[in-house]
Amino acid sequence: MAVDPTSSFPSEECAELFSALASATSARERSALEEQIVEAHLPLASRLAARYRHRGVDVADLTQVASLALVKAVRRYDPDRGTFAAFAATTILGEIKRHFRDYAWTVRPPRPIQDLQATIAAATEQFRHSRGTEPTSRDLADLLGDDLTRIDEARAARACFRAMSLDAPAGQDGSTVQDVVADPRSDHEAIEQLAALAPSCRRLSDAERRLLELRFFRDMTQAEMGQVLGLTQMQVSRHLSRLTRKLRADVLGTRAT
Repeated sequence: MAVDPTSSFPSEECAELFSALASATSARERSALEEQIVEAHLPLASRLAARYRHRGVDVADLTQVASLALVKAVRRYDPDRGTFAAFAATTILGEIKRHFRDYAWTVRPPRPIQDLQATIAAATEQFRHSRGTEPTSRDLADLLGDDLTRIDEARAARACFRAMSLDAPAGQDGSTVQDVVADPRSDHEAIEQLAALAPSCRRLSDAERRLLELRFFRDMTQAEMGQVLGLTQMQVSRHLSRLTRKLRADVLGTRAT
């Protein structure tokens, strides 16, 4: 007897339940049969929702979306169109993606960027499985045949799913995001600081300028920078610390420690 790996009972029994559902004569009977089918396929809904963990939406919320989609699948299923498992999986994935598209944005970017971000997410999973490592923006641009600037913009859109708390840690010194967020009332101070920093930056090597570009202009994480530069995250951290100390000492006219 064949067992459907997405449910808790044999596929033949699932087919029998749908046959009974089609011939049910009362709302109570239909409801009981639908409940049996849904409960048996809840593991499928949970597994599909778990694919999207760490994407900025709580997995419990995604599991609820997937479970409601499973109910819709039971009510819309036509046995003449293939197996229920395949139909349910398609329905569930569609509802999860729709949830991301319609409800998961804290700040809504343009629709083309939303669509590209979803494509990048799928390509990233494919790259991880085939290469065993995280793809860089260049890797994704080559894989998708898209412009590097658009890839960077879409990857940055990941932050739009969930706003960061102002109390979140921002450094090893105990500072928070609120401590380092720029104050719009002090633009003149930032301009003065940039003017003071410019001569020091012009004296940097190409490698040091590249490090600053990746970190502060392309907003890469240390792990992403390491992939681009062929370094470990620890090496990137040390290089950045050394470089910022050097710039600070140069601007202040002191000796770097």
